Amino acid sequence: MPSRFLRRSFSLRTLFILINLIVLVLPIFGIVALRIFENIIHRQTEDKLISEGAYVQALYLPELLKQLDGATLKPPLCRYTLEGPTPLFGQWRPHFPMIDLSRHAILPPASPGRLPRLPAPLAAQSAGAAIQPLLKEAQLQTLSAVRVLDADGVVVASTGIELGEDLSHRHEISQALLGRYCSVLRRRIPDQDQPAFASLRQNSISRASRIRVFVAIPMIQGYKLLGIVYLSRTSLSITRALWDVRYFMALLLLLAVTLLISMVLSSVVTRPLKSMVRQAERIARGEANVSLSLGPTASSEARQLSEALSAMVERLRERMHYVQEFSRNVSHEFKTPLTGIQGAIELLREKWQEMTESERSRFLGIIETEVRRMERLVKRLLELTRIEMTDPSDAETDLAELLEHMTHRYSDAGQDVRLVRQAAPARARIAPDLAETLFVNLIE
Repeated sequence: MPSRFLRRSFSLRTLFILINLIVLVLPIFGIVALRIFENIIHRQTEDKLISEGAYVQALYLPELLKQLDGATLKPPLCRYTLEGPTPLFGQWRPHFPMIDLSRHAILPPASPGRLPRLPAPLAAQSAGAAIQPLLKEAQLQTLSAVRVLDADGVVVASTGIELGEDLSHRHEISQALLGRYCSVLRRRIPDQDQPAFASLRQNSISRASRIRVFVAIPMIQGYKLLGIVYLSRTSLSITRALWDVRYFMALLLLLAVTLLISMVLSSVVTRPLKSMVRQAERIARGEANVSLSLGPTASSEARQLSEALSAMVERLRERMHYVQEFSRNVSHEFKTPLTGIQGAIELLREKWQEMTESERSRFLGIIETEVRRMERLVKRLLELTRIEMTDPSDAETDLAELLEHMTHRYSDAGQDVRLVRQAAPARARIAPDLAETLFVNLIE
């Protein structure tokens, strides 16, 4: 199959259309690829936050139950929700990344917290205070902002300064209060202006991205919402991600593939032409047995040009052979009368005084006969040349009728010329006078 594909010829128009399509598609493909790559980066960040949130939940819930000291969970420590455990997964309660740049808009920066209508329950505050040092210690390595909210959306533990604030007005928190996992993208407020290439430094903590991922994970037991784990983190900058070794190698591979495609397309167009130029130069130098061969990737136009050049070379070879054969025949035909004329002249010069008048007349007659013979040869050569140089004519000649007429004319002149027909009458695209000249030369 590959060899059959390589032997197939494509026209230059097809190749140029293909090149233009590649030039058109590459930027679009690059934009789409970068968009997909950026989406993958955000999803990786979301997945990381989900994992961290699971550990925060595992810290907070036991501490909350410990603070209750066996008391029953009831509002305001919890609220009832329609979103219970998912039967499909049994005891497992996984959350999957949901961020998709093609469907989710990037929201503005998060609005500031508000004063709560009621403070958080003491048990929730105590549980949050117990785990808050652990959250701040972990943030030094995870770089994620973590907040634990009670069942009303009030912060009871935070790695920041929002402790005691009400965040229930934020979209992701309002969804989590209904028992639904929610993740959003928000524009990041930079801490300070950074140099243009600060994002390329591998030790940059800010990660230089302009988008921040927010994840709100509801903590549900049965159909009771006990609180929310609220995490956020800046996604890895796509510029810095591209400087990662793996992606850098992918870029090098893409560059190599692009270069390879360019070389292949260039060879399809230029290599056959260069090959024909070299072979034409060899023909111009007079080398024999030069064949015009092209590679398997040559275009159809290049093959047509090669076939036309091959036909021209073959015709030139035939013409050269014809000229050589013609020269030998002319030399042979002229040699006989010239020899006769030269011999007669030598005899006349040496024996002029000794010859009788009749002998002189005989030798002069020989010279005259040979001269006329040469004259007829020259005339026939000129006629053959005229036939060779004549452009193709639209006139047609009935060869059988012409030969019949010539046979009668030679018979009337006393020459024995007979016409033997072995095929049906034929017509040729040649003027009648040229055809007659050709047959006269052949007969005489």
